[in-house]
Amino acid sequence: MKTMQDAVGDLDRMSRTIRESDYDAVVAVSPENVNYISDVFVSTQVDIRDRLALIVWDGERAPTFILCAVEEGYVRQESWITDIRTYKEFVTSPVTVLADALCDLGLEQSRIGIELDYLGARYLTALTGLLPSLDVAPCEDLFAKVRMIKSPREREIMTQAFRGTEQALMETFQAAQPGITERDMCYGLSDRILRSGAESVAFSHINAGPNTGFPHMDPSDYELRPGDILKADTGGYYSRYYSNVGRTAKLGKLNDVDRSWWGRLREIHHAVVDMLRPGNAGRELFEAATRLHEKHDIPFPYAHNGHGIGLQLHEYPLISPHDHTVYEPGMMSTVETRVRWPGEVGYHMEDLVEITDGAPVIRSDYFDNEEILVVDA
Repeated sequence: MKTMQDAVGDLDRMSRTIRESDYDAVVAVSPENVNYISDVFVSTQVDIRDRLALIVWDGERAPTFILCAVEEGYVRQESWITDIRTYKEFVTSPVTVLADALCDLGLEQSRIGIELDYLGARYLTALTGLLPSLDVAPCEDLFAKVRMIKSPREREIMTQAFRGTEQALMETFQAAQPGITERDMCYGLSDRILRSGAESVAFSHINAGPNTGFPHMDPSDYELRPGDILKADTGGYYSRYYSNVGRTAKLGKLNDVDRSWWGRLREIHHAVVDMLRPGNAGRELFEAATRLHEKHDIPFPYAHNGHGIGLQLHEYPLISPHDHTVYEPGMMSTVETRVRWPGEVGYHMEDLVEITDGAPVIRSDYFDNEEILVVDA
């Protein structure tokens, strides 16, 4: 039988953090945190928003899992949680089951942390109506604090996810030729991401020529031409963890302009990566990136220069002027270095970096992007 120690995430750390918090218990509501604690992904929680899945945990007793009855068999098979309570859709409200569970646990007059960024207002109103003495407070920061430090299994999944996506990108670029469309590249890339081990494609922004100047343009019917820059920002879901890889290639020989921009961007990229060390904070990296862009005369209008990643695409810590989180060993962050001119051209690189006790380690090391990949035209 599956145990808490079998889970992908660090549930010992989660349990300890809950116990040490000022909450008597927390309620996980979002798909990411329900997945993290239960170690099972309930897909209808995303696809059908009214099918709430909730986990109540005080960090000491076993958690209570509340979910739609149609999911019970699968969850009992896949999760380590055994206290599972269900509601029948359109008959019983999940909030009623939640209120009953809190009463059974003696928490009806306690301070409860709930993900208020995710729980709908009507559900919160219903809960406080049923339990008027309940003290409800947001607890997103608690979950974020725990999930910032990746377990060894998480780091392994994420490393393989990025490498699989890199391989898919390299093969897609190498197969490019004049006359095929951006959609053709997207079809090939999506197939290769799935074949690399992803359950699904999360996003696929792969463009050519003037469309590389846009950050997140959907692939179009634009036909590739000799001399086009090819740029991708793409990712898949691997065991529900995101990959997010940025790479650049060129259909034909590089020119001095390409080399100039890319050389300066790589210098910035290496410098920011090297700062991903314990004791530094995201705002310091962002300030350094700002100075380096000014030094190299490269526009820098962006709100961030990289981000944590995991069960969500953007997690903390962020390489942002507003993030004071201090890096610790076990954190994983992307570094995203780019320049673009809408409707003209863009260059993009994005890597996964592990923060260690010493020097940072780039984990997205399948597709070496030190030089722009040249594809024969």
